[in-house]
Amino acid sequence: MSEVQENSVLTSLKELRKQEEERVRQEKAKAEAKAEAERRAKEEAERRAKEEAEQARRAEEERKRRIEEEKLAREREERLRLEEAERRARIEAEMKLQQERMRLEVEAKAATQAKVIPKRLIIGIVVGVLLVSGGIIFKIKSDLAAAEASARAAAQREKDELLRKQQEQEAAFQAQIAKLTKQLNEAKTEAEREALKRQIEEASSRRAAATVKKAAPSKESSPKPAAGPLIKEKKKLSDDPLDGI
Repeated sequence: MSEVQENSVLTSLKELRKQEEERVRQEKAKAEAKAEAERRAKEEAERRAKEEAEQARRAEEERKRRIEEEKLAREREERLRLEEAERRARIEAEMKLQQERMRLEVEAKAATQAKVIPKRLIIGIVVGVLLVSGGIIFKIKSDLAAAEASARAAAQREKDELLRKQQEQEAAFQAQIAKLTKQLNEAKTEAEREALKRQIEEASSRRAAATVKKAAPSKESSPKPAAGPLIKEKKKLSDDPLDGI
């Protein structure tokens, strides 16, 4: 009788042990499944954060590239415009001087043929040449001054536009960081919080880099100086009325 009871107790203990082992196994499986789910969620959050950071980096690089290309195009157009204005002014000055020289030669020939070279005529011719030359030089300087003023105004407009874009970029960074900070405060899991922290750090780094670049002085493009003198050296007038004939 006691042997039967002892066998029954052993059987009950074995059953309890099996139940306890099954419970431990199930709890372990649940813990492993939970850990695996958290790991996958963390990896997914990190992947999304990296993709968003990469997209933001590419968008910023593309924006900077477009701004640089537009700046170079404006500088090239302004340089070509100044060079064309200088070329036209130089040609116009040379043509006027050539016309004046031809006129003086004709007058000198006429005076020689008439065998009369009034002193007042010579003085008048010299004064006329000086006045015409002075007027041409003044006109060229005025045109160049106007071109330089236009270039400075264009550079100032470009500087104002760049400042406006930098202010818009700073506002965008502030809004992005504020949005991420709000999401961080509302995050439910540690994986989401870690991913959001990394996004905030990356956004802060981009903001700091943009601030450093904004603080660096930019080299303003200066108009390219014209090659060679605008006006050829004025030919000296000789006392000989036959000179140049």
